[in-house]
Amino acid sequence: MGDMISPILSQTSPPEERDSSSPGSLFIRFTAIMGLLIISILLFTTFFFTKKQEDLLFQEKVNSRKMTLSHFAHQAISPLLENDILSLNLLMKEVKERKELLYGVIVDPKQIIKAHTDPARIGLKFMELEDAETITKDGRTVSSTYLLPSGIRVLNLSQPILFVNKSLGSIHLGFSLDLIKNEIKKETSSWLKTLLLFNLVVFMMGAGTVLFFNWRVKHPSSKGIWSLWEGRKEEKKPGWDDASTSKTLRDQATIVYAGIKDLASYNNIKDPEKILEDINECLSIVTFNILKHGGYIAKIMGGAVIGVFRSSPLKKDHTVRAIKSAAAIRQSLKNAKNGSQNRLFDKVGIGITSGIILSGHTAFYPEKKYDFIGEIFRLTKSLYMMADPGEIIMSKDVYQAVENLVTVEPLPPLEMVQKREAWENFRLCNLTETEKYD
Repeated sequence: MGDMISPILSQTSPPEERDSSSPGSLFIRFTAIMGLLIISILLFTTFFFTKKQEDLLFQEKVNSRKMTLSHFAHQAISPLLENDILSLNLLMKEVKERKELLYGVIVDPKQIIKAHTDPARIGLKFMELEDAETITKDGRTVSSTYLLPSGIRVLNLSQPILFVNKSLGSIHLGFSLDLIKNEIKKETSSWLKTLLLFNLVVFMMGAGTVLFFNWRVKHPSSKGIWSLWEGRKEEKKPGWDDASTSKTLRDQATIVYAGIKDLASYNNIKDPEKILEDINECLSIVTFNILKHGGYIAKIMGGAVIGVFRSSPLKKDHTVRAIKSAAAIRQSLKNAKNGSQNRLFDKVGIGITSGIILSGHTAFYPEKKYDFIGEIFRLTKSLYMMADPGEIIMSKDVYQAVENLVTVEPLPPLEMVQKREAWENFRLCNLTETEKYD
């Protein structure tokens, strides 16, 4: 009897044990492992690209605030030369009114506070930030971060105030890191939702493919879609996957051309360093406002700056941002003119058009250069030529995109070179109250 039991038990063992190495079982195990791997990769790529995007946005925010620092440093030169404490503290009052600034300090070469957003500290010796967490230097700008006793994290930017290579002192501005991070979080939220949706679609497609092949393993005799797939594989033409990917991009964009009018009349001035300083001061305001509203500086030539505003997942309203940038340039120049000897502040004219551009790397020895190409740049310059000092001229398509946000004056048609039809153009008067320079 004992010899009879062993063969019977081996014959009545469960079917699952006998089929554990079947193709279907192995396939399910394989797909489960691949599914976990795909989910891990998607989560990693989501985290990686989100972190990369946040780093790029943080650098963009810091660069924007460095422009603010340079602006106030330049404004402080004249009051420091004349020891005008009242003007310096009026400058600090302007600093205090900006919500992104926590404080502002101007000190003389002996580190004595000449102006402060807290007037009680004027005349005291400025104490360097000994407990700073990180300190970096970019050119003349020194960046440091530290924690206030109140728990607010601060980004401190400082820069020497120079006149003819002579140090008149330095300026320190404190920005809230929490505010910067909130701005970044707000801008990346929509992008992150898009990325998560894309990952979900990829996962669903992968899951559908797994289910299809699993069904195919269990029904090896079935025809239909499988046979069509096999037929498509056989009919595949040679070279179908050899296409190369072009790096040139075609975009809808809005161009801002801002330049100093009648600059040639200043060529006979005896002090060329002064006129160059005035031009740099004027163009720095133009550049700052283009960057602040999400534009790219395509070119700076002579007394003009060309800004390109394109759509992106984070910034889609390129025409609105371009109009706000132009209005902010005009207002900033008007504000800077008060108390300034720079005669160029009221000489800037601006042209704005919208259209298709090509962007990519053009080969220039010894390196490649990222460039923008399009007929729209010539048309924008034509509108700039039409604009009088202090005026903003926009094309019809730009006006149609923002007509609910602006008040304008229509201009006579301009017969364009190599164009039979006449253009309709408009002079920008004002932005609506809800769309002012934010």
